Amino acid sequence: MAATQTSRAPLAAPAVPAGRWRLWWAGYGRPLTGAVAVGVLSGVLSAASMPRGPVTRGQALVLLAGLLVAGVAAGVLLRSRWAVPLAPVAHLVGFEVTRATVADVEGALFGPVHLGTSAGALLFVVSHLFYAIVTVPPAVLGAIAGAAYARRRRPSPARSPRSRARRIAGRAGLALRMSLTVLLAAGVALAGFQLARPGQVAPVLGSDGEPVPGSVATHERIRLGGTDQWVSIRGRDVDNPVLLYLSGGPGGSDLALVRWNKRMEDSFTVAVWEQRGTGMSYASLDPTAELTVDRMVADGIELTRWLRTRFDEQKIYMVGNSWGTILGVLMAQRAPELFWAYVGTGQMVSVAETDRILYRQSLAYAERIGDDSLAARLRAWGPPPYDDPLIDATAHATIGLLYEDLEPYDLAATEIRPNTMTNRFFHGEYGLLDSWNSLRGLADMFSVLYPRLQDVDLRTGADRLDLPVYVLEGRHELSARRLPALDWYDKLQAPGKQLIWFERSGHNPQFEEATRYTELMSGTVLTATYGSSP
Repeated sequence: MAATQTSRAPLAAPAVPAGRWRLWWAGYGRPLTGAVAVGVLSGVLSAASMPRGPVTRGQALVLLAGLLVAGVAAGVLLRSRWAVPLAPVAHLVGFEVTRATVADVEGALFGPVHLGTSAGALLFVVSHLFYAIVTVPPAVLGAIAGAAYARRRRPSPARSPRSRARRIAGRAGLALRMSLTVLLAAGVALAGFQLARPGQVAPVLGSDGEPVPGSVATHERIRLGGTDQWVSIRGRDVDNPVLLYLSGGPGGSDLALVRWNKRMEDSFTVAVWEQRGTGMSYASLDPTAELTVDRMVADGIELTRWLRTRFDEQKIYMVGNSWGTILGVLMAQRAPELFWAYVGTGQMVSVAETDRILYRQSLAYAERIGDDSLAARLRAWGPPPYDDPLIDATAHATIGLLYEDLEPYDLAATEIRPNTMTNRFFHGEYGLLDSWNSLRGLADMFSVLYPRLQDVDLRTGADRLDLPVYVLEGRHELSARRLPALDWYDKLQAPGKQLIWFERSGHNPQFEEATRYTELMSGTVLTATYGSSP
């Protein structure tokens, strides 16, 4: 019997169930895409409406509330704890990409990230890390709440019986997660409170611990040059002469340092101006196209007129420090009738010349001590000015650290130390947002306005002032600042001028020798000028 041969068909590939990708899309793809879209969209909207991050208390609260809502939406859509990391990451991506590519903003905080230098790392912390610290917690909290809500709405599958140990472990894990969530919620609430809390000006107290009748202690918001700016005012008697203090920088604030010298408030009502784009006035930075020296002078004169009206004074006193001396001289030149006298401390005359001298001195110092690394960096940067804000910030920071090396002097006797983070940025007259704004303002204001100071030279632009002038010069001021200041003083024509040396001071005699400064202002200056004829 012949054998029959049977043909065997080849094995077929397993069939893929029709519509399986649709099931995946409905179950995972669409929720994931929706959650990512919500996070990215919240970042885009944040960057479009507040590219510098929240700069006012209202913006800070809106941002926190918006991140909570976005987190809840992402959690509900994804129905998973994966929304917890996804929501804040998507928000940050949307914010950073939009800000880098679309937002039309100017300043040192906007540009490529460079973590290889101390200045670059600080700019990253102030601009990017601080924003993440503010925005991640509410997004995470919202995602936790949204995912928990979605899971409760979803039918629970039947569970196999668990051992007693596993039940206990599960309950312990749930309790831990709930505790962490409560702590996170408390942290977000506290952050919202701190961001919304304004700084406070301490009242002037008498020996009985009560506010002195007729004293003043207040932050005032004023409309200057079409923007809201702030001035902090404190004094024992509102009938005392008014003194306007102009901080250095540009972008710096001496608010807390001025307040430490409370003896000045016995003789003057002291007004510290938070200049455009600085500290409490950081929100007035934009539009940066309007941020010019002329605009700053106009703002200062407008503020002076407001102070005269506010305190019913014919004229006021003006004290400038560092950049504030350039601003003050130009204000006095434009409107001398508004001031009893101009007082300059740490007098600046030409930032361009000072920077060139400091560069040459720093390079010579590096070569003299054999610091090849420092010398190489200085040569790589070249002499100032610099077009790159990061190089500019790094160069100023590097050369600034050489202050005591270039021309050493003893700082041990300094009465008020100006250059500490606490003194400059974190103090009672600032709320949390003010401190953040002060850091941002120093970086952005300096990078925007400093290049616009390069053509200013008081020796040719302000060699005549029609009011009394007092120049308070630290004996240990850097020669790069001191020599141009003395040159300007020699050329200056004024109805009265005095050059007064502070033997134990450098750039900040009003702080380093605060007692002598106070005695000079309340004695010599006040006696000679207050109520004098125009």
